Amino acid sequence: MKRNLHKFFTRKYMISSDYEVFHFLNSDIPLLYLHHHDFYEIYLFISGDITYLIEGKSYDIKPGDIILINTKELHQAVINSMKIPYERIVLWINKSFLQELSSQETDLTLCFESVKKRNVIRADIEFQQNVKTQLNKLLSLENHQGLGKDLLYKAYIAELVVNLSNLVLNDTSNLDISVKKSILIDGIIEYINDHLEEDISIDELSKQFYLSKFHLSREFKKHTGTTIHRYMVQKKLIKAKELILKDYPINSVYKQSGFGDYSNFFRAFKNEYGVTPKQFYELMVASNLNKN
Repeated sequence: MKRNLHKFFTRKYMISSDYEVFHFLNSDIPLLYLHHHDFYEIYLFISGDITYLIEGKSYDIKPGDIILINTKELHQAVINSMKIPYERIVLWINKSFLQELSSQETDLTLCFESVKKRNVIRADIEFQQNVKTQLNKLLSLENHQGLGKDLLYKAYIAELVVNLSNLVLNDTSNLDISVKKSILIDGIIEYINDHLEEDISIDELSKQFYLSKFHLSREFKKHTGTTIHRYMVQKKLIKAKELILKDYPINSVYKQSGFGDYSNFFRAFKNEYGVTPKQFYELMVASNLNKN
């Protein structure tokens, strides 16, 4: 089958309302940064030499590994070497679309949101091939000329996510996934996420974890790929976006998401996403109207 390859881009938002799928193959790529999405991501690793950072954990991934990322998780692919071309298939799924595909008996968001969820799945060859087949079916819809495209992508995504959910939620095996993590960093991340509405300082974290600011900052950067300050800002902005989408007044969102004042919140939001909080809300409303 001819590969439908896509030109790599750094866009972190969706243009389509339900899903987008991409097949990337790169022998040269710009530096990638820790980031998050407002949608779910399913990532099939095909080849390359990379390490994947997710919420302070470092995964040495192998060809065939499947990565699941939800809307709150900060993540980053670290390119160790470009001697082997970096190939992967990436599926973006709108959160509300996946909720609409769900039924009373089957919540398709669970493989992204459940406490039993796993970020990295290392399945047997048969399962890997099934996932790749489903993703290739979605890719083939780009050139689909016949009837049924509006139904087929829903069927393909539903089947794919059902299969992933059954594996993630019911399989107790752990097929030799190499993950590096730190109990200290896990504790710091948990503390930050539990106190997002507060104006946390590095001094406060230093006292809380009985470490010098220098050691704390160095260890955090080593395990997460970012600074404590940047991590906190990104997490607060994620919470702010969730509140905005729930129709909370923008002039009160900054307090509930832990920013000291509105001007700091406004500046951080605009710098991170390229739009103001109000523009973000208007774009999301317009997107939902177009979808309906």
